[in-house]
Amino acid sequence: MTKTTALPRLALILAGLALAGGPVRPASAQERVLVVIDQTSDQGFPIAVPQLLGLDGSPDPQLAAEVHRVVLGDLRIVPAFQVMDPESFLEDPKKAGLREGEFNMEDWRVVGALGLAKCGYRKTSSGEVQVEVRVYDVEAGALVAGKVVSGTGSPRAVGHRVADVIYEAFTGQKGMFSTRIAAVGNAGGNKEVYLLDVDGQNVTPISRNGSINLSPSVSRDGTRIAYTSYKDGNPDLFVADLATGRSEKVSGRSGINTGGAFSPDGGSIALTLSKDGDSEIYLLDRRGEILDRLTRAWGIDVSPTWSPDGQQLAFVSSREGTPQVFVMDRSGGNLRRLTFAGTHNVSPAWSPDGKQIAFAGRDEGRFDIFAINADGTHLRRLTQSAGDDEDPSWSPDGGFIVFSSDRDGRAKQLYIMGADGRNPVRVTDGKGSWTNPDWGPLAGR
Repeated sequence: MTKTTALPRLALILAGLALAGGPVRPASAQERVLVVIDQTSDQGFPIAVPQLLGLDGSPDPQLAAEVHRVVLGDLRIVPAFQVMDPESFLEDPKKAGLREGEFNMEDWRVVGALGLAKCGYRKTSSGEVQVEVRVYDVEAGALVAGKVVSGTGSPRAVGHRVADVIYEAFTGQKGMFSTRIAAVGNAGGNKEVYLLDVDGQNVTPISRNGSINLSPSVSRDGTRIAYTSYKDGNPDLFVADLATGRSEKVSGRSGINTGGAFSPDGGSIALTLSKDGDSEIYLLDRRGEILDRLTRAWGIDVSPTWSPDGQQLAFVSSREGTPQVFVMDRSGGNLRRLTFAGTHNVSPAWSPDGKQIAFAGRDEGRFDIFAINADGTHLRRLTQSAGDDEDPSWSPDGGFIVFSSDRDGRAKQLYIMGADGRNPVRVTDGKGSWTNPDWGPLAGR
């Protein structure tokens, strides 16, 4: 396998976004601007995000600093962005406002910013935090988009929503910073399933059973997580209800019950069972009753992953000697082998648009992340590190991939990179190991 060096140029065009909510007036026809971001640029699109301004005379510096920190951390994950250091800014935040005429655009041109996100916050009497976000094209000196986001409780959640607004303004794509990632961590001494924010913070335990828990899979609606647990002495399949916090055993058949993956409609679960001796892929209903047996071949058949339309599954099989990625219809028919390069290809993950499948492939003695078109064409390497890069999972917008890696010479950690492999950023804090990530859906999807 060889590393692909030529990447297609992708220009993301913005012609203005509809403004929503709060005291922000819509952009006029004259204010609509064309922003072109070169996704292949190594330097990135310079974006300035100054500290938040307190509105209505009720500042809360601690809250403002936390929201600002979250926004900067989120935007630094985006390969197309170069998030500028606030220490380089010329503007005096105590003398500048959010709106046109309330600040000097030349202050931002001088420091090299092409994009500018000005934010102001207020706290209501009910404790709600509101952040007014105004995004500008510095070169044109024009408003691109504006919105008011709000929330109660954690300022982290508000910060993620602010980052979503900025990301959408400059890419035209819905932001994914308010999503969460399920993963396995062992910082507490046992392998437990957790939910994390995309920046690796706000860690929420899911399994809590003091045993070995593996392979979490988030349902398409984000309400359930399937995982395999040894809490009762056998690798059984459990499903956690995130609304109630309770986990229920769905499949406790003799042998392995692993790799559970919800169908896109949430009505069934594909998983591997070895109840008859060989590991095969089955389809279960929500109660754990067997609907169908999908594979019947010698060797392992594991790690099913659904196509976005629910009509196909990719999975790993050793039926032809070494672990390779195969694709079949949801009925088990129309089987075809997808990967031929390399001797050990595992952990397939279907992209949200259905066009690509990412997987971990062993090359030169270590695992790297690869992607291949769903029809088997255009194999490309996305990572090439000194360690093992494994367990890829796509962001719900298809623009990013989270994976686990020991490239820093420590226990496995979670990294997020662009879908083309650029700008891998470690998001977990190095405490314990983190593996088996599965990226949850966008809110309301």
